[in-house]
Amino acid sequence: MDNLLAAKTLDAALETGADFAELYVQNKIIRDVELNYKRVDNVSTQLVYGAGLRLMRGVSQVYGSTSDVSEQSLLSLAHKLAASFGETRSLHVETFDEIENPDMHAPKKEQSAYTVEQKTEYLKRAEKAIYDVSPLIVNARVTAAETDERVEIFTVTKDISRVVRDRRVRTRVSAAAIASRDGKFESARFSPGLSKGAELYDEVDFVAGAVGAAEDAVALLDAPECPSGNMPVVIGNGFGGVLFHEACGHPLEGTAISHNNSPFAGKLGQKIASELVTAIDDGTIAYGWGSQNFDDEGEPATRNVLIKDGVLTSYMVDAFDGRRMNMKPTGACRRQSYKYMPTTRMTNTFIAAGKSAPEDIIAATEYGLYCDAFNGGSVDPVTDKFNFTSSKTYVIKNGKLDHLVKSACLVGFGYDILPRIDMVGNDVRLAACMCGAASGSIPAAVGQPTLRVSEMTVGGKGEQQ
Repeated sequence: MDNLLAAKTLDAALETGADFAELYVQNKIIRDVELNYKRVDNVSTQLVYGAGLRLMRGVSQVYGSTSDVSEQSLLSLAHKLAASFGETRSLHVETFDEIENPDMHAPKKEQSAYTVEQKTEYLKRAEKAIYDVSPLIVNARVTAAETDERVEIFTVTKDISRVVRDRRVRTRVSAAAIASRDGKFESARFSPGLSKGAELYDEVDFVAGAVGAAEDAVALLDAPECPSGNMPVVIGNGFGGVLFHEACGHPLEGTAISHNNSPFAGKLGQKIASELVTAIDDGTIAYGWGSQNFDDEGEPATRNVLIKDGVLTSYMVDAFDGRRMNMKPTGACRRQSYKYMPTTRMTNTFIAAGKSAPEDIIAATEYGLYCDAFNGGSVDPVTDKFNFTSSKTYVIKNGKLDHLVKSACLVGFGYDILPRIDMVGNDVRLAACMCGAASGSIPAAVGQPTLRVSEMTVGGKGEQQ
C-alpha cells in the first residue's frame, strides 16, 4: 500500500482522540492439491486480500475490515470507527519510519518451482505406498498445502509512527491412512510443515512417512482396548507437545491473563511446575512452522521464556492486553486474516530439553502408558481442565514397551500435571499444527522432548494388567 494513503487513513481514524491506530494490509495466496479415494479431489488457488483497521483509547478498542482498499473505502471505514470515540484529537500522522526486516525465513526455492502436475505426481507416490502396505487400507488422503503471504502493518502511537513489511511462506504435506476390517476403522497421519518453500518437498521423505502412517493404522485394528485408571504416562516428543500447548500454553496468553480467566494469573515469580520444566514460546526459530519476522502488530518476533526451572517467568502479551497488564508486547499477536482483530497467540511453543535419554524414561517406568501421537483434544481455559486422545499408545511393563493399544483418553488439569513431570528427555522436537482461537486459525508449532508425568487419569475400555 502507498504510504501516503496509509497515512491519510490513519490520520482520519485518529480525529476523535484514539491514542493507537493500526492499518493491517494482507495479500495471501493459498494453494492446495489433494488426492482422495485414488483421485485428484482438489486443486485450488485462493486469494485473501484486504485491510483491517484497529483503534484504541485506553483499554477500549474497535476494529473493522474491508476487501476494498480504495481511498474512498478506507476513509469511510476510518470515519466509522472513529465515531466510537468523542475526544479531542491527540495524534497526527504524516510519514512512517520504515523498519528493516531481518528476512530470517526466506524460501530457498519458490513454490512455483514445481508445477501442479509435478506436485500431483509427488503425492501419488505416497498414495501408492500407502495402499501397498495392506489390502486393509481403504483410503489414502494426501495433500500439499502452500501459503505465500505478504503483510504491511502501519502503526501510530504517541511514541511511534512505523511501517513493517513481511513475507511469510509456508509449505506442508500430509498423508492420512485409513484401515478397516469387519466394519471397524482406524487411522493414522503424517503431516510435517515448515516456513519454507518448495525445498520442503525435497527435504521430507514423504513416502516413508506415509508408509509409517499406513502401518500404524493397520496395527491399530488388532490392538486391544487401552487400560483405564490413574497411572504414569510417558508422552513422546514432537506432537506430544500439543497437550502443553492447549492445557498450559493458552492459559499463559495475555487474552486469558488480562481478564483473570487463567489459573496462572498473578503468579509471576511463583513455582507452578516441576523444576525440570522450562517452557518457551519462540517465534524466531529459523523456518519454524509458527515463525515470522514480525507479529501481526508489527512487533519483532521474540524468544519468550514462559517457565524457567518450574518458575513462571513471563506471559505472552499483545498491545491491547498489555495495557490491562501494564506489560510490553512480546511479539506474539497474531490473526488468521485481515478479517480478524488480532490477539495474543502462540508461535512455536515447547518444553525445552532435559537430561534424560528417552529409553531411560521408559526403563524407569514399571507400569504405565507411552503416548506417541495425539488426535487432538480440548481444554477449558478458565478451569484449565483438558481432555486429549492419544492415537498411538503402548502399554509399558517392567520398563519396556509391551504392546500397542487403542486410543487413550487423558483427562486432567494443566496446572496439576506441570508439577508431576518427573523426567524430561533430551530429544526435543517440534511439530506443525493449526491452532484455532478468537483471532482465527493460525499455524503454530508444538513440541517437547519425551517426558513422564508421574500420574495421570486415563480413560479406556480395558483393565490394568
